Amino acid sequence: MKITHKLLFRLFYIFGVGGSLVAGFVLLYLDKLQYHFAFQYIPGFFAICGFVFCSILILGAKLLGIWLVRPVDYYAKRRRD
Repeated sequence: MKITHKLLFRLFYIFGVGGSLVAGFVLLYLDKLQYHFAFQYIPGFFAICGFVFCSILILGAKLLGIWLVRPVDYYAKRRRD
């Protein structure tokens, strides 16, 4: 069986998200967590919240990169002036 990057990334996501959800369920139902707000008791809340905010950061960085892009000869033009 040939192991590809695509397969490794899929396995990483499955085990990462799955492990986070299982850990959340275990800690929640063993009553080891003391939350202050009701929405924190939703199983998988922190995994979902982390995924959403990470995605927002990545998209924001891409948009910022598009906005800040300079032409290839930007510094060469500045030296000639």
